[in-house]
Amino acid sequence: MTKVRRWLRFEFDGMTPATAALFYLAAPLLVGLLLGWNRMLVGSHLSRTGSTLFWTGLVGIVWVAAIVGTRLVGALTRRWRWPYWLMAFTGSLFGILLFYWPIARYRHFGLSLLPEEFKLLAPPLPWPTLEYLPRLFANTLPGMLYWVVVYCAFEKWTALRDGGLATPVAPAAGVQPGASAEATLRTRLPAHLDAEIIALKAEDHYVRVYTHKGDTLVHYRFRDAVQDLRGVDGLQVHRSYWVRRSAITGRSAKAHNQILQVGRDLKIPISRSFQRALDSGGPVRAAGTGTHAIN
Repeated sequence: MTKVRRWLRFEFDGMTPATAALFYLAAPLLVGLLLGWNRMLVGSHLSRTGSTLFWTGLVGIVWVAAIVGTRLVGALTRRWRWPYWLMAFTGSLFGILLFYWPIARYRHFGLSLLPEEFKLLAPPLPWPTLEYLPRLFANTLPGMLYWVVVYCAFEKWTALRDGGLATPVAPAAGVQPGASAEATLRTRLPAHLDAEIIALKAEDHYVRVYTHKGDTLVHYRFRDAVQDLRGVDGLQVHRSYWVRRSAITGRSAKAHNQILQVGRDLKIPISRSFQRALDSGGPVRAAGTGTHAIN
């Protein structure tokens, strides 16, 4: 059930029902209406109404294929954190290949409404042939580029909107700043992992939350999690990592890279841009040890 809810989530954190309607419905519908009303590739052989219905349906199938493909590619490449444009482009290509049969079957239906000579343009079924693949990629390239532009634009939009509208909430009297946010984040953890949060790691649209009992993925924007925990005695040490100072048990150098030991098993790289903030904190009390200087 959890996996089903994950696949039914909004595409981006910070999406509202209004922006979701624009992304899932308005963006593909706009293209379908433009292509259909102008009778693209069907000419006068099909009425404007019929052409519009055909193109709207075809673009809708391709849009679903791009969404599914991009989510799969995002899950497979989460470790490497691909740029959004690359993930969207590769995902749309992958999705079209996955959805080749319904797309090709739908095109056969549309071409059956046109004169006999149009049927020569029908894609092969049930699988694409090596001879047809170049034409498949050429025909779908404009759609893939449109998907990349829309995907990246909405990602930027929701990120700016989410960051601009977020307002810090004052903690209740007697509650340490950050404690309430950490408690909220801990409610998303499985019961067997619920413990003090010692580190966070960004993974695509998710955050990997580390506690002394283990780690798990939570659907949460990394920068929002870092912002929420600003009252906790911790800091960001890498563009993808946040650590709790009290959980740091050591620091070492490997080649030219600085490494933090967090807890017993977790090793976290330190970016040069964050070293000064880490060093300025002075000594910390590591879990299970005495006072340990990190500089």
